[in-house]
Amino acid sequence: MGEKDTAAKLYFAKPHFFADAFNFFLFGGDKVIKPEELSPMDSTEVAMIFGKKKNTAVQQHRDLLKLWNAGETEDGVFVLLGLEPQSTIHYGMTVRNMLYDALSYATQISNLSSLREQEAKNADNNNGAAGKNNNASLTSGKRIAKIRSSEEFLSGMTKDDKLKPVITLVLNLSGKPWKAPRNLYNILDIKNKRLLKYVNNYRLNIVSPAEIKDEDFAKFSTSLGFALKVVKHQNDAELADVIKKQKSTDTETAGFISAFIKHKKIFQEKDTNEVNMMNGLDLWGQKLQVLAVIKTLKNLGKTDDEYIVDYVVENYQVTPDYVRKLMKEQPAPLSEEAKSQASSVPAHS
Repeated sequence: MGEKDTAAKLYFAKPHFFADAFNFFLFGGDKVIKPEELSPMDSTEVAMIFGKKKNTAVQQHRDLLKLWNAGETEDGVFVLLGLEPQSTIHYGMTVRNMLYDALSYATQISNLSSLREQEAKNADNNNGAAGKNNNASLTSGKRIAKIRSSEEFLSGMTKDDKLKPVITLVLNLSGKPWKAPRNLYNILDIKNKRLLKYVNNYRLNIVSPAEIKDEDFAKFSTSLGFALKVVKHQNDAELADVIKKQKSTDTETAGFISAFIKHKKIFQEKDTNEVNMMNGLDLWGQKLQVLAVIKTLKNLGKTDDEYIVDYVVENYQVTPDYVRKLMKEQPAPLSEEAKSQASSVPAHS
């Protein structure tokens, strides 16, 4: 697992960020899901398929899975919420999520089957002497089947049993629009469209920051909105403005953002649970300016490193060691957006 994926998993494991992501997608930002209503679940999905006799196991590992107690009735309504942060675009995500959801339902049936089997065993044991005499020649499994209907025994659940709904949400953290298939139909190679009505479709639920209007990030109730706005602009010239407007953020969000942008020293920690971004931004702008000058001087044929060092020190109020350190990094050619950012941010000593 890469740095971005690890950072995203740790960040969204926090209930308030997890709830905020689903509230944005499901309810337009309304605070319907409350962090205290979420319970962590084992994200490993394991199910036995093709009946009890074959014992074929399928296992998948989700990124994050939580149980939401929606509390819509007196007894409460439970919904399983799965979150899949993606730092890169996955062209098979539709099928992958479909498998996650199918295994979640299969796991629920398996758990119900175990519960009903135990209930039947308890009922069988409670029959007392009469039960033992009448079923003495039957194995335990056959006695259970006699207590339950054949349909219930075969299904592993009763006709009144219900499953918890499962909603899986993908977070596209690549900074690019999601150009991969968004439903099963988009990925199928099918010439006769008349067949599609007999093929069940599966829709991908996705939040893609690159496709969110900047003003809509205000619909998030936590600093997640700012984090996803940075993700959107992580590779363009507007990143500096986005950070300038925010000024500071919490340490959790700063840690998450640091994994997604190239300029690691943009944040400076304060004594509180916040980090200041303005000093870091100024230092970042200074670094971009110095790198741009070094590159320009080299392009002009200035090959004497000490000449470059002296020129930068004299004009940009930095130390010789700082310039030499940047020169040793041998930076790749600056992109046009980096140049524009460097020219727009004043240098500071």
